[in-house]
Order: sequence, then C-alpha cells, then structure tokens
Amino acid sequence: MSNLANQTEYKALTVIAQMITEFEKLHYLDMTKEDDQDATKARNLLESIIHTHEYKINYDRNSKKTLLKIELCKPIFSDR
Repeated sequence: MSNLANQTEYKALTVIAQMITEFEKLHYLDMTKEDDQDATKARNLLESIIHTHEYKINYDRNSKKTLLKIELCKPIFSDR
C-alpha cells in the first residue's frame, strides 16, 4: 500500500486530505446507519493522521493549498 518510512511525506498527507474531502459527498447520499458510522470512523481516522502532523485541511476551493499548517499557541504564562 505504501513505502514504510520514518516520516510521512507531505505528498502522502495531501492525498489523505483529498480523500477526506471526498467523504463530504456522502452527506447527500442515502446510507444505512452502520455504513454511515463506518464511513465517519474512517474519515475521523484519516483526519487524525493529518492532525498528528500538525496540519488541517483547507476547505477553501479558491486556494491551491490542500493543507494548512496548524499554528500551535504558546502558553501565556510559563515557568521560567
């Protein structure tokens, strides 16, 4: 299915993001409760891979960037 490596390459994350956006098309289609639950689990699992690498999916259709880097907030107070 894939070449195992120490790090997931950005291109693999973009392919996963494209797959996740395809799940949006299921919203208007009839599915059994069980199939809907399974599809939701699969989507959530794929999305967790994206989030693990500190990205989020860009749903802006006018943008060419599939993924956006998540800016992690630094704590306001820190133990110096």
